[in-house]
Amino acid sequence: MEKAARRMKNPSTSVHEAIALRRMSLVQHIIELIHQHWPLSAALDQVASSHPLPGDNDAPPQFVAKRTLEDWYYAFKRGGFEALKPKLRCDRGKPRRLSPDQQRWILERARSFPGVPVKLLYRQWKQADPTLPALSAIYRWLEHNDLDAQGRRYLLRQNIPGPTKAFEAPGVNDLWIADFSPGPFLALHPKTIATHLCVILDDHSRLIPFAAYGLAADTQAFLRCLKEAIRRRGLPRKLYTDNGGPFVNDHLKIVCANLGIRLIHSKPGHPWSRGKVERMFRTLQQDFEAGLRLPGQAAGSLEELNGKLSRWLQEIYHPRDHDSIGESPQERFARALSLLRPLDPQLDLDRLFYTRLDRVVRKDGTVRIDNELFEVNLALRGLKVQLELDPWVFNPILVRYKGQDFGVARKVDRHLNSQIQGGGHYDRA
Repeated sequence: MEKAARRMKNPSTSVHEAIALRRMSLVQHIIELIHQHWPLSAALDQVASSHPLPGDNDAPPQFVAKRTLEDWYYAFKRGGFEALKPKLRCDRGKPRRLSPDQQRWILERARSFPGVPVKLLYRQWKQADPTLPALSAIYRWLEHNDLDAQGRRYLLRQNIPGPTKAFEAPGVNDLWIADFSPGPFLALHPKTIATHLCVILDDHSRLIPFAAYGLAADTQAFLRCLKEAIRRRGLPRKLYTDNGGPFVNDHLKIVCANLGIRLIHSKPGHPWSRGKVERMFRTLQQDFEAGLRLPGQAAGSLEELNGKLSRWLQEIYHPRDHDSIGESPQERFARALSLLRPLDPQLDLDRLFYTRLDRVVRKDGTVRIDNELFEVNLALRGLKVQLELDPWVFNPILVRYKGQDFGVARKVDRHLNSQIQGGGHYDRA
């Protein structure tokens, strides 16, 4: 809020009051906690960790510092609401130590290279004109002329060809959008591990068919989420992703082809075409993940983290009205239940999502998977077979050769094999 106010050339009294009201809401929360016999320090910690500030789409949530909250609290006690209004510098927006020629020169070059960071441009400018003031003065001059980071991003987007119009799929499950985002860290003894969030979003209803945190952002993690999304919410007609490794591979193409799903990849260099899912990531960061920082709310395991996420989606996000559609995702999705594409009851969904591995059967009738030996039919010795398996379970491991089924592969039991005379093969079915 304060950042938005600073972008205005001539802030009005109403803007000052809006900022003061924002500060007042936080101060009131502190006062309420103190009335509940909270120590001042604890009340400041609570408010500082539970009220994220609005920010850019790609930026992590930011919070008001404890020291700043303390200053506002004492300022309110001394001067009331008026003391919470921001104080403007008398020289605000006026370039100090910048000549008129320098002012024009900087604006021309900032507009000419909107995609280059100002810090990098400044190095070149300083070499061409050693009399330039500090970088902070350059930032103030650019901000005064609507050429701050937001203004320069707008210029950059105007220079990129191609459609950038807002769109929405005409119906539920017409289009699913999928992507990965870095998740919170888990403090697991003896180390801290990073998580990765996979989200699948229905474009029309804004409902989340499925989302889950994992330890990797790869094809297997995405396929696992996609399978659960289909199992819970039906079949989409189109699947829209970026060009990352988890989404550009033959396995996903085969899955989509078998299910009648059209796989679409966004154009390279057009990240805003997936703006809805990026906005969803921001909501998750500022609402759900920020809540994990509250006392007693941290997740102790990956399973607990996903359980908390599932409850947040079902109890908070899905029933809550969405600003873009004027109703809740739950309501919009429910109205179209009769129009959803059902799964073929004869379809083995689990098998369709199995990982497929090619292996040559060794002379002893075994194949190797992740340094583990598995036995197959002895008739397949020396032949190249295809193994189909769930990568998280490894049971069963289906064996196929030239389109025919040859049973399942079994993990080698060396102790049992040692008891079989003549090195014969055994069946433990």
